[in-house]
Amino acid sequence: MNRAGSALAGCLLLAATSFPGLAAGARIVSVNLPLSASHPVAASGWAAFVKAAGRDGLFAFRLFVDGSLLGRERALTGLVQGDAQMGYATLTAHPAGFPHRVTLGRLALAGPDPMAGAAAMTEFVMLHCRLCLEALAKRGIVFLGSHAAGPLHLLSPRPLARSESLKGARVASPGPPWDALLRRLHGQPEPVAGSLAAALGKGRIDAVLGPVALLAEPALARRVRAATAMHLGVHRVASPFTANLGFWRTLTPEERAALLDAAPSGLAAAALAYRAADEEARKAMADAGIAFSRAHPALVRAAVGFDAGDGTVELRSEGEGANALAARFRRLHDKYSGLFAGKESSVESVAGILRREIFDRLDLELYGLGLVER
Repeated sequence: MNRAGSALAGCLLLAATSFPGLAAGARIVSVNLPLSASHPVAASGWAAFVKAAGRDGLFAFRLFVDGSLLGRERALTGLVQGDAQMGYATLTAHPAGFPHRVTLGRLALAGPDPMAGAAAMTEFVMLHCRLCLEALAKRGIVFLGSHAAGPLHLLSPRPLARSESLKGARVASPGPPWDALLRRLHGQPEPVAGSLAAALGKGRIDAVLGPVALLAEPALARRVRAATAMHLGVHRVASPFTANLGFWRTLTPEERAALLDAAPSGLAAAALAYRAADEEARKAMADAGIAFSRAHPALVRAAVGFDAGDGTVELRSEGEGANALAARFRRLHDKYSGLFAGKESSVESVAGILRREIFDRLDLELYGLGLVER
């Protein structure tokens, strides 16, 4: 991370206890982030969101990084229960509570373009999937958009490119549905709460399933010697600016509008920070002599269809025929691939596209308040 990023991470660590110059009457919002202070979503995404949402003195934010408010395991349940007003949620990990959202998340796994996938998911849920919004409201949270990391690969001290390579291997997994993928490949998914580099160094895991951006961390780059490309194009779609529904309902229309207006900048900043981290990591890989290994065709064949399990709920007709929602999602993905292609990206330009295509079309009086009779 560059010096500016390091300084910002330090500010985030202090944000939980220090509020110099708070505007009188500002609403203080506690935010639980089960992420490190240097994570792209925390250091860039939330930093941009906080700056935009606090511009008029309506809000001040307490950012609790590393899950220090609720813990990592209670990141979603604590948010649902109102122990934090806002926070980060990985909704694909909770199929029972979000069946349609999970299916969409799995659709997005196959997309080759993380930014287009995240934008498509944001528009789809916010504007086109009533069932998704109903499921989120019933669970007690409000969705303000998606971000996505880069493609996931197997990062390990030795190549894991053959179909038998993963047999018995302990692999740090991002969670469902990647646990299912690893089990299908006869590997053993392992949750790692602390340092991935330390877990590899102490022999608690044999590999990490994650984006190469993780290798921007020097300690992990020293442990990893190979990145096995699975050619699944998988990337994680999550909800970085999730709000508790009860908290959302206490806000004035002006306050809700301020948070919705801040979301495009936060989403854009997180996406571009991920892209920068990925580029930095690839340079670090070259410097460290870490090579990409192409997965053997037998390994790729064994992985195909891993996301079509019992937890997947088929998206059926909403008046346009079977699988209409899935088809619409794919059309949106293609639309954003075109909008983002061949352009010099900045937070302002990406946020402008998100605002024009999605956020300017929301009903600011009603969005996120729960089920509304139509």
